[in-house]
Amino acid sequence: MEATAICRPGAAFAPDLAASCRLGGLALLAVLAGVAFISGQSFTLFQLKDQDLPVIVGAGLLLAALSVTGPRLAAPVLWPTWRGVIAGFGLLAAFLWAATYALMSDFGVSYDEVMAGFDMQVYAAGVLAEPLAPEWRAFAVNLVPAFLLNQDAPAAVVSAYLPMNAILRLGFAQLADPALMNPVLFAAGGIALYDIARRQFGGDGGAILVALLLYALSMQALTAAMTPYAMTAHLALNMVWLAAFLRGGRWHVLAIAVGAVATGLHQLVFHPLFAAPFLLQRLLRGEWRLALGYAVAYAVIVAGWIAFPVLAAGVTGTTTVAGGSHAEFFRDRLLPLLLERNPATIPLMMLNMLRFFAWQHLALLPLLLAALPLLNERGHLARPLFLGVALGILMPALLLPYQGHGWGYRYLHGYIGSFALLGALGFAGLREIEPRRAWGMVGVCTLATLAAIGWLTWRIDAFVAPHVKLERHLAQVDADMVIIETEPVFKTLDGRWAANAIDLVRNAPALSDRPLRLSSQTMTGEMAGALCARGSIALVDRDRQKAVGFSLNQPGRSRRFAELAARLESEARAGRCRLVP
Repeated sequence: MEATAICRPGAAFAPDLAASCRLGGLALLAVLAGVAFISGQSFTLFQLKDQDLPVIVGAGLLLAALSVTGPRLAAPVLWPTWRGVIAGFGLLAAFLWAATYALMSDFGVSYDEVMAGFDMQVYAAGVLAEPLAPEWRAFAVNLVPAFLLNQDAPAAVVSAYLPMNAILRLGFAQLADPALMNPVLFAAGGIALYDIARRQFGGDGGAILVALLLYALSMQALTAAMTPYAMTAHLALNMVWLAAFLRGGRWHVLAIAVGAVATGLHQLVFHPLFAAPFLLQRLLRGEWRLALGYAVAYAVIVAGWIAFPVLAAGVTGTTTVAGGSHAEFFRDRLLPLLLERNPATIPLMMLNMLRFFAWQHLALLPLLLAALPLLNERGHLARPLFLGVALGILMPALLLPYQGHGWGYRYLHGYIGSFALLGALGFAGLREIEPRRAWGMVGVCTLATLAAIGWLTWRIDAFVAPHVKLERHLAQVDADMVIIETEPVFKTLDGRWAANAIDLVRNAPALSDRPLRLSSQTMTGEMAGALCARGSIALVDRDRQKAVGFSLNQPGRSRRFAELAARLESEARAGRCRLVP
């Protein structure tokens, strides 16, 4: 077995607890003050104000206070053991499974989550894309309004995402409730983190305990585990990959296999960016054979996953992907992202980073600052961990800073384990200088984190519940089809963000469920009239959505939807259409 050096703070590593807390608190409050001048990021800004604001303010003030004074606690008596960690994460997985129903109603709010279940049904049929009847091809975007691989009258439908998240869920569903998969993956990631921490910290039970606390009390990680998002799989597989990679020897085979699955979870770039800094470190150490072996393996893995959407696109009736050929995709979509900077990128990334830290253990930021001196120690584990985090921030800033729906900032989700290890390294340095005060800071921040988790749980329920109400209302409509008003809302009655029901337009790939749901967003009067021959139709406009309790702050029926409704009512009066009240 390949030897792995224990990573302890070196002699030159001398972090200051007061300075770390002061800088952390001031950073949060300063960035938050800058948010007052941000406009145009309506949804992200709404979520920060609606969910995160009290946590950010409280965390900033708490850290500022801890920089001056704070309790002094002795180290805990009990340290983590294999048996305790496995049992603890097993119980936490069971709790998250129950919370998936109790808090989330086992309901994926965003269309990213919808498409995980959509693709499960596609692959369960043993095909790369579900055939779509010719009479429905012109309505593809109305039936599946986001993330289709080919939206231009496709002959078959599947999402534009890579398939492994859906395939893992499909496989898990053969054994147990698929809603249990992400809680199990979250637990697996925590157990892998424990293995990494044991090997890096040796017998330092305190640092190991802090790493586990930072992971297990990450509200972002806990919440994502209650959803179908692929992000939990990214986090878990990154931790399993790193545990195998650091073990070395034959474990590298497992790391490469895990890397192949992780790269194909849903977006190609996430896992390779996580793995690259660790491979670079080994290359700089002179382990060129190992680095070359991984480079060849990842070249094959990436090439294979690049080929997958091309094959699936052929099934949908086109030889192009993502709205064009690969050359057109690079020219028309990728190059502008790289070369044309959006002036809103920096403000949006400020919001994203505030949201991320609001959903983590509140000791994380000062502990990260305390770990920064380790970047000066050549060959230290902190270097690839920090570089990976930096790449994880830079990549979305360059390509796609807007995350859409998210609890915290999900584009950094795969690095939560890295943050936990870095925080533990920072804690180990602080404890060497002021042990009782370091434990006091972690203890106070842990209690504050539990309070923040309670607040965020309430805000999650406030956000999800209206979506669930509208979902249940739509499922009970007694009609063959329901046209849902989904025109974008650019200005609301009270100036706040307004939910769009487009995420509620969800159908089985085979169009086997009733009522079929159709988005009004791209529907013309002629298209609506053509639906009359296919069965009864119900209309759910914004007024009806508000009556159910969804999006109370948006204006009433739009002029465009009113014209669509008038066309159908005219057809009904002429006896050519059956409208259901």
